[in-house]
Amino acid sequence: MTMTQLDVLSSREREVVALLLEGNSNKAMAAALHISERTVEFHLKNIYDKFEVGSRVELVLKLGNSTVVDKGDVAENADGPDSRNWATSLREAVSLFGKELQTKMADSLKSNVHDDDSGLEGGDLEGDGLKGGSLTFFQAILTCLLKSGTFHGRASRSEFWWFTLFLFLLVAAFSYLSEALAGAFLTVMLLPWLAAGTRRLNDAGMSGWWQLFLLVPVGGIVIVGSLWARPSAEL
Repeated sequence: MTMTQLDVLSSREREVVALLLEGNSNKAMAAALHISERTVEFHLKNIYDKFEVGSRVELVLKLGNSTVVDKGDVAENADGPDSRNWATSLREAVSLFGKELQTKMADSLKSNVHDDDSGLEGGDLEGDGLKGGSLTFFQAILTCLLKSGTFHGRASRSEFWWFTLFLFLLVAAFSYLSEALAGAFLTVMLLPWLAAGTRRLNDAGMSGWWQLFLLVPVGGIVIVGSLWARPSAEL
């Protein structure tokens, strides 16, 4: 990301972006800039709008491995690779993702409390979880993690496939670090994934035992994948 692309930002917004790229939370950024968290949120919203993104993770991915924004140093004549190697960048991305997920979790909890006050059944994310709408990427991850041991109930296609994409991306990232690390992550996340798959089959009007076809080499994943992709069955 060149300085020309950052010209759309004000000096304060550049300071916010620089702190964000360092992995700081809203509270930490507010303390560093001597402003309120609400002001930080206001600047972040303007930054997201200017870069046409919807979250911290999307902004970091769009900015790429840029240098600290407020200094504007571009290592064009460097003889070797960037000192921030891919492993460091990956750790920062995972850290930012974790912060974003925590933010989404807090927003979800606030929403559930509001639903409880309105007489609705807060916290029960059956089906699409949004009374007819599709779950977003972060909502799907949060729902599947909270229901990691739940094999009853239903899961929409958006819930299951967003969660599957999340697992695929992390496995791919961990594989660059270590095959053993990727294997350990898969082992830990196997139960939540199978639970989500079972709920997806329940939602399609089928038994979760169909996932036993995953034991069949090659063809098994094709068979079960086609079942996971079926639309929701009518109640």
